[in-house]
Amino acid sequence: MASTLVLGLGNSLRGDDGAGPAVVAALLLLDLPSHVDVVDGGVPGLETVLLLQGYERVIIVDAADMGLEPGEWRRFTPDTVELKSSENKLRGTLHAASLAEALVLAGALDVLPETLIIFGIQPQKIDWSPDISDALQGVLTDLTNAIVEELRT
Repeated sequence: MASTLVLGLGNSLRGDDGAGPAVVAALLLLDLPSHVDVVDGGVPGLETVLLLQGYERVIIVDAADMGLEPGEWRRFTPDTVELKSSENKLRGTLHAASLAEALVLAGALDVLPETLIIFGIQPQKIDWSPDISDALQGVLTDLTNAIVEELRT
């Protein structure tokens, strides 16, 4: 198994929510080191925990409402930002679990990777469309390059 996972999260049929899978698609076209796995994780909810297991370093890329301008992206780690839970959604079902809940569960199960980095990109539109907005399309190359640079460290 590779020691590093790049995990793109999101639904490519929901507009800008497809940013994670779009970055994964771009990374798969590159010649990356053999210690790197690149996976389109879709929208797994708590199953994210299973995807994290066995990796020393995980880089997650996902659309995230951060109150920024559409297309702006940020690199952060769980200890530098508070990931908001969707606690109200969890009453009675686990199907709407967010990344925050998955990371809490991974921590409780002691399967969090040693290093976890998240690249969040501010969406412009989340709708039923297979197209990413121009605002995000214009920065996906920069975001992909930032992830490649992260892989070099």
